[in-house]
Amino acid sequence: MMGYEMPTPPENESKNMSYEQISYYGTSKAYQSRWDKVQKERTNLYADLLEAEALWGKELNDLFKIIFDLERELFINIHNYLTVINPDTDNAMKEAMQKIRKSKRDIMYSDFGDESDAYQKEFKAGVENIEKYLKPKLSHR
Repeated sequence: MMGYEMPTPPENESKNMSYEQISYYGTSKAYQSRWDKVQKERTNLYADLLEAEALWGKELNDLFKIIFDLERELFINIHNYLTVINPDTDNAMKEAMQKIRKSKRDIMYSDFGDESDAYQKEFKAGVENIEKYLKPKLSHR
């Protein structure tokens, strides 16, 4: 995450915050900003999927389910990470979240360059299946 993505809290709030709270504020807001963009595009995609379903049936929705499941996995991973780094989260909750995080695959920091990354392989396969489905349908336009 780049520093410019992490805003600082308003001065009236930051004066009552520790360094860790200020840092967490910036990190959490940056992730929220990124996720807001994902949600905006997903909303647009839902409209396109409804149109595609009317034209071609539900098969494309089924293919996108794989991508949406991976998106949900990433969201949960980020949520758990933010819970763990939040200085206001109590220690028992942090420990519980750490156990959960350790039991899941680490997908937050993939650079999409490591061919052994299972998450990356699943994502690429999902996109390839969507492309295979769409290409013949769109080439007739």
